[in-house]
Amino acid sequence: MKKILLVIFGLIVCSNVFAKTKFSEIKKALKEDDYGNVRTILNHQLNSRKAINPISISDFSIIGEKSIRFELNHGECGREPNWNDCETDRERVELVFGKERWKKEKWYRFYIYLPEDYNLLDPAFISLIQWKRFKPSLVLVHFRHTKDGLIFERHSQTFEFEAFNLKKNDELYGNWTEIIFATNWHPDPQKGFMKVWIDGKLKVDVKDRSNNKKGGELSLRFGLYSAFLKKYREAKKTNIHPQRIIFFDGVRVQSNCKKLLDENQCQKLTSQTIKEDKKLVTNDNPKEISPKLIEKCKSLTKYGNNWYYNKCDELNSK
Repeated sequence: MKKILLVIFGLIVCSNVFAKTKFSEIKKALKEDDYGNVRTILNHQLNSRKAINPISISDFSIIGEKSIRFELNHGECGREPNWNDCETDRERVELVFGKERWKKEKWYRFYIYLPEDYNLLDPAFISLIQWKRFKPSLVLVHFRHTKDGLIFERHSQTFEFEAFNLKKNDELYGNWTEIIFATNWHPDPQKGFMKVWIDGKLKVDVKDRSNNKKGGELSLRFGLYSAFLKKYREAKKTNIHPQRIIFFDGVRVQSNCKKLLDENQCQKLTSQTIKEDKKLVTNDNPKEISPKLIEKCKSLTKYGNNWYYNKCDELNSK
């Protein structure tokens, strides 16, 4: 009987192992879409090793024949020597592009698809696309998902907090969304800029510094990243985080618009102007933290600079 149970257990383990997509297949799918000017592609080191089906290839696509499917389930958190998502109320499944140079113009394109039955974990923090700089590790910008829809955020760790409405959820769910993001990651406010087009329409046009004041290299991460999950559990009176799924397709990075898109598309994008950016005021603005609370947070240095900022936000929300 014990032998039979061992055989069954072995078959289950093997089936789970072989069900996961090989990382080489993911890189191949990205390459077929001509991902462009990228040094390396990696699994985020904090992706859970116990995840059921974290990153896979799908025949459901808008560019080419394949897309990248990300899946995140309750408890799928990872750890590494200097950080532990499981202890800091986070879950993630992300791909990471290698270090990028700064003071250089960059153009990015993403197609994202959120299923009609997507499980929104608001009021928890949900990031779909983010850039972080190194030494110290600080967030630059996020494309976030909230109850208000898709949001572009210049993060408070680097800039004066700003958030912009891009697309509402009733238009986001069940449709492919094209995101074009252009910047030059420049620390000089006279030279820096950030522009975002959603489905071909200019939504954000910021003329200000686009990097930390001292500049520095950075990297792109995209997929599903969830933080402050306690907020969701308390709001929904549950201990379980529902499954989340998103598809990415046509991910590309280039040094200018004409390398990213054709000349006609570039002309349509770059000729657009907006009278005023539609900013979104949210409760995530760390400026709301009282001086007394900031002093209290400064002592929370267990995980370095990131721990300080994130824990302040968390304490302020209580």
